Amino acid sequence: MDWSLTASLLAERDARPIVVMDRRGRIELANGAFTALLGRPREELLGRRWAEVCTPRERGREVGQALRAIFTSAEHRLETEVLTRDGERLPVELDVAAVGRPPLRLVAIVTRAAQPRSLPEPAPHAEPPPPSGARGDLSYEISTELSSFGTLKAVWTSGQALQEEMVGRPCFGAFAQRDAPCQDCPLTAVAPAAWPHTIVRQAAELAAGYEVVTATPTGVGTARVSVHTIGDDTLSGLFEAKVRRMAHAARLSEREGDVLRYLALGRSPTDISTVLGITERTVKFHQANLLRKLGAETRYDLLRLFF
Repeated sequence: MDWSLTASLLAERDARPIVVMDRRGRIELANGAFTALLGRPREELLGRRWAEVCTPRERGREVGQALRAIFTSAEHRLETEVLTRDGERLPVELDVAAVGRPPLRLVAIVTRAAQPRSLPEPAPHAEPPPPSGARGDLSYEISTELSSFGTLKAVWTSGQALQEEMVGRPCFGAFAQRDAPCQDCPLTAVAPAAWPHTIVRQAAELAAGYEVVTATPTGVGTARVSVHTIGDDTLSGLFEAKVRRMAHAARLSEREGDVLRYLALGRSPTDISTVLGITERTVKFHQANLLRKLGAETRYDLLRLFF
């Protein structure tokens, strides 16, 4: 499994705001608690440097130097400010550590956040809240007893408790408007030895994109289910970031990078030639070069590199 997916699943199960950055301070992962803290969607954060997008302009250089210095120490505590989407300064305390094997990455955990302070200049208006009825990331604890399977015992969203009136209802009725357990329920899909178990499925009708659903037993007769919604915009951003990383690592030319993007989308050389305005023979020439640089022999091998 790709490290980013593993790290993302682990981070989403943590109520603390967590960010993972590369050596340049470029954000590679931001969990739901962090995006909720800043009130910003992931696509505004991923691929951008912390000092550029999360820090007030006048402190960008100072914070950038502090982050780089952490690579020479095992762990560091940093007091700084982050910017919310509506332009407010939020004082925070970070526990930051350089982890993993080379290339090392920075893991920053927000351990304390104070009340926000407004910027001197008026900030742009924040986007309106989601419509009522729309559901974001959530987690819930249910009964796994045969006689009461799916009965909700507790419900949380963004780390906060939800409506108490939902407790006692079956999860499949409360969230999916069904009369019976969902066929793709991760609690019934595998044997107990496989816990925790994660599935990816199409999101509910009111949401766009996909849902990453993880189920973990929490005791005798109970289990916790976490649902993380990945929107189409986020998927597009992750895809583009993956293309850029692969192209940069393999030192692909700009045109080879364009061909790589369409190959990963399943487009044929004929289609690619039409979109890029070049001959099919030229497309196949670039395809052969980029496969060689990426260490792949076929288009199938290329897709395995992506997924």
